[in-house]
Amino acid sequence: MSEPLTLGGADTATALIEPASGRRVTYGELRADVDTLARSLVTRGVEPGDVVAFSMVNGPEIITTFLAVVAAGAAAAPLNPAYRADEFAFYLDDLQPRLVIGRAGDAPTLPDAIDLSALTPAASDLPAPDADATALLLHTSGTTARPKQVPIRQRNLMASARTVAATYGLTADDVSHCVMPLFHVHGLVASTLATLVSGGTVICPRRFSGSAFWADGAAHGATWFSAVPTIHHILATREAEGATRPPHALRFARSCSSALAPTLLASFEERFAIPLVEAYGMTEAAHQMASNPLPPAERIPGSVGLPTGTEVAVLDGDWRPQPTGIVGEVSVRGPGVVDGYRSNPEANAASFRDGWFRTGDSGSLDAAGYVHLAGRIKELINRGGEKISPHEVEDALLRHAAVAEAVAFSLPDAKYGEAVGAVVVLRAKADEATLRAHCSASLAAFKVPDRIVVVDAIPKGATGKIQRRTMAKLIGAE
Repeated sequence: MSEPLTLGGADTATALIEPASGRRVTYGELRADVDTLARSLVTRGVEPGDVVAFSMVNGPEIITTFLAVVAAGAAAAPLNPAYRADEFAFYLDDLQPRLVIGRAGDAPTLPDAIDLSALTPAASDLPAPDADATALLLHTSGTTARPKQVPIRQRNLMASARTVAATYGLTADDVSHCVMPLFHVHGLVASTLATLVSGGTVICPRRFSGSAFWADGAAHGATWFSAVPTIHHILATREAEGATRPPHALRFARSCSSALAPTLLASFEERFAIPLVEAYGMTEAAHQMASNPLPPAERIPGSVGLPTGTEVAVLDGDWRPQPTGIVGEVSVRGPGVVDGYRSNPEANAASFRDGWFRTGDSGSLDAAGYVHLAGRIKELINRGGEKISPHEVEDALLRHAAVAEAVAFSLPDAKYGEAVGAVVVLRAKADEATLRAHCSASLAAFKVPDRIVVVDAIPKGATGKIQRRTMAKLIGAE
């Protein structure tokens, strides 16, 4: 059954906690804040089907803003506050939002934004909840130069949030410690919406801090958290180095958005004595598609688990299902999967058919139905869960007058799983530090190449195509 986005939780129960200030927001207060802000948006001209963009750091305000945009019948487009001015300009031009909302000090390069505090109460009527309305509009980086817009409907979000809650048995007694950014589906859907639809509490610090994580969780009763492997690595490393921490009440941790090394899984579980379950999610599926189950059910290190709330198939190039154990393209369909990209018929024809979405990941299914990923068909760089288009990095490098050619690619990295590498052919003198500083002016810090190598020529295949996957080997970094 299709449902509009709806919060669970009694009005007197705690919905949100901002740990630095100790501020607590009850479900009643959250509903009232959302209603007030939604009416203010309508008064400012926001109509069903419009896009409202905003950029803020984590905290109760970004959650309230997202829910208010949805209540006004519009599509929320949260943007990374770390973006530079050029990046904001691109996304805002692509989105064409009715309004742009900011919060003082959160995104200093965000242009033409209305400060959240300026959106005062108003008496406008709100549209009726609509399960088919687009609630969330995100960009997903692709192997083409231009990111694709993913319109996620309210019913997609509800289906995915309920799937996450069911997978891990979330109830009103659970407290999620949200350490993932809320402009991504991982933090928004898994850590936050799955908790709020099940009536639980979300601890929402402004940013992840390895030194504050355990104290904040203990102080507010965290029972679980979800993060990229990079964060699990940081926590395990701090523990290995002798960092002190208070006792915790966590019953499990979840890992998603990039591959979890079996060695990290084992180290984490040994140190913290809780299960770490690996899951598999994508923006186009409103996040979760598969997950390893909690004990006592079987967890398979190196697998992303069993399908959850979706059908999973492995397809060949002609959309034909492959037998057990045969590698093909992992594809999914179900109530969380979006109908297609926004205004992109070419990408839709390649990726969507009969409800199936081709993920771009190669993999197989074993006899028990567990999903095993073999690698990525797409050439995205996955730096700790941040998906980076190599073309965006190349474009930044090529804007330097000394760069004649540039190729960006992934490098293996112990902390982030993958880092950003690049090779360049120069037409004038420039060193690595100069090129990295140049990239920093137009790219968020996580997109700036960690390593740039100057070469005389960039190798190409027989058809003239760049062999991006051989580049790490070329520079001796594989």
